[in-house]
Amino acid sequence: MARQSPSVQRITRAGLNVVMTAPIIDGDILPAGQVALQVLNGSGGAITVTVQTPGTDPASGVARAELTVSVPAAGTRLIGPFPASLFAQASDAAVGPLGVLVDYSAITSVTRAVVSF
Repeated sequence: MARQSPSVQRITRAGLNVVMTAPIIDGDILPAGQVALQVLNGSGGAITVTVQTPGTDPASGVARAELTVSVPAAGTRLIGPFPASLFAQASDAAVGPLGVLVDYSAITSVTRAVVSF
């Protein structure tokens, strides 16, 4: 199964009732920019959310470390934003322009939402 591109929910002055959906094991493709990923871990153990960071640091030439965030059991994390300069993958048919790749160490009892601001 291929990565998913979850719908982006926009925060407005009237508020947003965030709708959480389950990720798939292959992960997500998010748009780069002013978006955040909300992850709710309903499982009994911590999971790790990994946001891939392609490329190298221009100053040092060293490969950028991926962004990893631990989401504790029964916990929630809001992760982001994802500026294109750090997180956008090379454009191709699978990722699209300025796609950000997100991986989950487990998906059982995990839901997520992508919100823009």
